[in-house]
Amino acid sequence: MQKLLFLIALLALPALAVDGVREINQACVVFGCFSGDSGGFPITIDEPGSYRLTSNLDVTVLGAGENRTAIDVMVSQVTLDLNGFSIIGPASCTGNPVTSCSPSGTGIGIQTAGTAQEVVITNGWIRGMGFGAVACSGGCRITHLTVTENASFGISNANDFGHFSNNIARRNGGDGFFLAGHVSGNVARGNSGRGIFTNPRSVVIGNQSLDNGGDGIRCFTCSLLDNVVSGNMGFGVDFGGNSVYGRNLIEDNDMGQLDGSAFAVDANRCGLAACP
Repeated sequence: MQKLLFLIALLALPALAVDGVREINQACVVFGCFSGDSGGFPITIDEPGSYRLTSNLDVTVLGAGENRTAIDVMVSQVTLDLNGFSIIGPASCTGNPVTSCSPSGTGIGIQTAGTAQEVVITNGWIRGMGFGAVACSGGCRITHLTVTENASFGISNANDFGHFSNNIARRNGGDGFFLAGHVSGNVARGNSGRGIFTNPRSVVIGNQSLDNGGDGIRCFTCSLLDNVVSGNMGFGVDFGGNSVYGRNLIEDNDMGQLDGSAFAVDANRCGLAACP
């Protein structure tokens, strides 16, 4: 019996691929996926390097999934490739834009420690987490993620600068994106709160913020260029500080197109007229 359990544990451990990438999958969760990971959720990454999902991760299998975080990144210089797979929690949301999500809790799809810098997260889906999809405490690069129906936020890095491109935040129970840094080519749609919230000194280029329950974009001391902001229940753009904007289309937002003012470096369209 002991030999059988040892064999099961050995088979559950992910192989170190020939390209040096450590593999993560549902089978290895019980016993721990690599050195430093004690088993169960969250999967703990405490060594720099490259990691890759080779299956979906479902945090509900161990019960109380709304309070379980899937992956904790504890160190700098980590690349985490979801490889087209999903991280799945138990939450679902109703309304468009979202009016409620349940069950809610403390679970996050991927979170990084405050000391972790230069973390790359890419290429997959995170849905149904009890709190948020991605909470990055350091300078992250997040690309090509789709985050949907998480009970609170989609992707957040608060005040730490990062790079966020080509992500989709759809129908989450709070803000779609809560970011600082370089924000480009993202789509926020149908979220309960603001589509895109950016903290000071962000560059916000070529995004779409559509049909959200709050303001389309909050831009505080930022550069706002080439965005489409439409159909939001709050203002189209909430400006603060010394912001600049140009070549944006801002229309059909319930509370008006602009709140506050910014310096126009190029023409902007507010509905059928030029923006003031």
